[in-house]
Amino acid sequence: MAIFWTYLVLGFSLALPVGPITVEMMKQGLKNGFGHGWSVGLGGMTVDLLLIMLIYFGFSTILSEPAIKVAMWLIGAIFLLFIAIDSIRNADQNITIGDEKAMKSKRSSYVNGFMVGISPGNILFWIGIFGTVLANS
Repeated sequence: MAIFWTYLVLGFSLALPVGPITVEMMKQGLKNGFGHGWSVGLGGMTVDLLLIMLIYFGFSTILSEPAIKVAMWLIGAIFLLFIAIDSIRNADQNITIGDEKAMKSKRSSYVNGFMVGISPGNILFWIGIFGTVLANS
């Protein structure tokens, strides 16, 4: 029963913080509607599922090398900086209200979520969390 509570608390601690995928979901949801925000979330969830499977099959040993970690953190920082600049640059665009048609397809929102999900920061996050949980199990 202690393992159940440990993993329950771990799940809540992973789900509560706002990350880049959540920010992108909110941004797309406000600009283009609920379906687009949902599509971004599905894209991020697809990446998370793929990462969990790769880590389970041993991919984390490759990414645990110090040189690869530093490179991925730098690429991740640049990627998140790009997302922040893009968000600030497009902050003055109007939000779709009511029956207005969104200009973006849900497929492009899904791809957007997928691209945010494959950021190096997200990959190293999953290696740190899931790799540790997998090693303890």
